[in-house]
Amino acid sequence: MKIELKRIDKSNPDKIILERINTEAISECERNSLDDLIETDAEVLGIYLDGEPVGFFVLREYKFIEYLAYFAISSDVRSKGIGSKALSILLESKKDFQMVVEYENPSSNEPDDMNMRRRDFYLRNGFYETGWYSFYDETEFEIGCSSYTFDEKVFGEFTEYLSRIVSDHIPKPYRKD
Repeated sequence: MKIELKRIDKSNPDKIILERINTEAISECERNSLDDLIETDAEVLGIYLDGEPVGFFVLREYKFIEYLAYFAISSDVRSKGIGSKALSILLESKKDFQMVVEYENPSSNEPDDMNMRRRDFYLRNGFYETGWYSFYDETEFEIGCSSYTFDEKVFGEFTEYLSRIVSDHIPKPYRKD
């Protein structure tokens, strides 16, 4: 099993397959087309398994932060360790950055809660809980970080910057304590 990450631009023919994965994996209220993301200077990295596209990452860089905006794996290959391996490759390739991700706050402690499973996936794969949250699209998100210490000041600057690029993205990080 060979996993590679490849930068995707608007002319890449694999974008058709990746858009299908985007439609399948990302809820409609959170989804943006890969072309729209590329046009707003997001970095789209295709995840390839033995040369075939099976998923993607969408990243936004700000100072020393890499914001993992989207991470999607085809349902055909989920739960086979591909996402974990791809995330490991991504973290290694961006090791000079603090990788930040938001995931929906789990609403229960039930092990089959998808939000709980998503959070646990990130915690198993190199991320730490920060104690910070954000709220948008009527959903509360936890903020995870690849560093033990989270720079909430720079992340706050990033969200201000992002709200100028993506007008409907206006979260403000906050703590509950």
